[in-house]
Amino acid sequence: MADLGKTPWQKVHEKFGMSPAQFARELGRHRSKISRALSDEKGLINGKDQELILSAASKLNIAITAADLTPVQ
Repeated sequence: MADLGKTPWQKVHEKFGMSPAQFARELGRHRSKISRALSDEKGLINGKDQELILSAASKLNIAITAADLTPVQ
């Protein structure tokens, strides 16, 4: 499985396939928040950010699953 060792933020960011700055703009978040989230060792996504990710993914026709939003066990 290619997602082993990746945090939820890293998995979602990879699916969007854009720079952290572009990803931040798409979500309406500050670039530094996204950069910190991508480098965090746990990379957990809070509820508000999950809503923003799902909305942006729907708009851009990107498939996001529950497994993408949760850590690998």
